[in-house]
Amino acid sequence: MADAAALPLVFITAWEGLVDRASVKAGDTVLIHGGAGGVGHVAVQIAVARGARVHATVSAGDMASTARLGATPIDYRHSAVADYVAEHTAGEGFDIVYDTVGGATLDASFAAVRTYGGHVVSCLGWGTHALAPLSFRAASYSGVFTLLPLLTGKGRANHGAILAEAARMAEAGALRVRRDDRRFTLDDVEAAHARLRSGEARGRIVIEIE
Repeated sequence: MADAAALPLVFITAWEGLVDRASVKAGDTVLIHGGAGGVGHVAVQIAVARGARVHATVSAGDMASTARLGATPIDYRHSAVADYVAEHTAGEGFDIVYDTVGGATLDASFAAVRTYGGHVVSCLGWGTHALAPLSFRAASYSGVFTLLPLLTGKGRANHGAILAEAARMAEAGALRVRRDDRRFTLDDVEAAHARLRSGEARGRIVIEIE
């Protein structure tokens, strides 16, 4: 049940970006920024399950776990955009780039996407960004705001359909959620929030209501 509680938000966010916006398909070359994060590690699994060639930027400590999910890990601290684009796409750029980090990483996404028809998706597209690099590549951009159906009442049925896909993937053994091994209840919710703020959490944090 804790795994089930940890899954909906990140799965919907990943699915809306990769499937609903970018229409990921078999043979696509996909780059997930933040591939070990909450949305990122689920996005990796969705793209792999749909037959894409998946790459993910992660820290050195997450490279092995990301590879086990089926993605080629890229150490973002030691690899420049031009270098990994040259190494993994022969300089052509990725068909789809999903930014789950925001800020400068979104600008890096514009530089990593394929010229003519490439698609950048971001669930953290806040701030001010120059769109010229994307325009010069004749590529496109889509934003994902998962809470919109909850705020507006529109699109809720699509969320239900997405969660049905999550259930099918989980039952087939093609999806697992990365969850922090610390257990929290409502009595120590402040400690749970502190762990989240600290950056030490290794996956999703779940509050159990007894």
